[in-house]
Amino acid sequence: MLQLRCTQKVQKALGLKPDDICDVRNPDSLLGNWYVNLFVVDRRKTFLFMNERTFLSFIAFGIRKSNVQKMPELFLRGLDEVLTLEGFGMPAINDAFAGYGSIELTKTDSRSMLGNMNDLTDLYKHFILSEGGFNNCDLKRIISKINRMPQRNLGWSNSVEVARELLRGNTQYAT
Repeated sequence: MLQLRCTQKVQKALGLKPDDICDVRNPDSLLGNWYVNLFVVDRRKTFLFMNERTFLSFIAFGIRKSNVQKMPELFLRGLDEVLTLEGFGMPAINDAFAGYGSIELTKTDSRSMLGNMNDLTDLYKHFILSEGGFNNCDLKRIISKINRMPQRNLGWSNSVEVARELLRGNTQYAT
């Protein structure tokens, strides 16, 4: 079971009512649950997905009312792409997806996670705009750069290293 912990902005964009939001539960998968925020950069609505255990993150942009309901599918596709981008092999990607057979939407439950997510939002905005916006930036490089930044909350390790540790080490799953 995967829980996407949605900020108020995401809940509003999805049109979620209190009955649509599930209770927050402890994760039962290797990577755990993910936080989701919605922000605007370069005049485009953008989802930011951040893992609660590793702070691994990626974005999906160009969100419209017609595709906002497809957020869970955007998440799964984006997770596959970021793990592939970071050199995880198919066994590791399969392990990452284990337990993600069903998806629930919940509210956020951690102010520190929201703080980390706000910092990531600012980083994504900065790098995208400093490279001339979505039409000119190398988004894969930006995502990789952010996921390789040392983070104090991870003991000065980075998100990719922590994800590798959770998905059983560097050598077995590297491509």
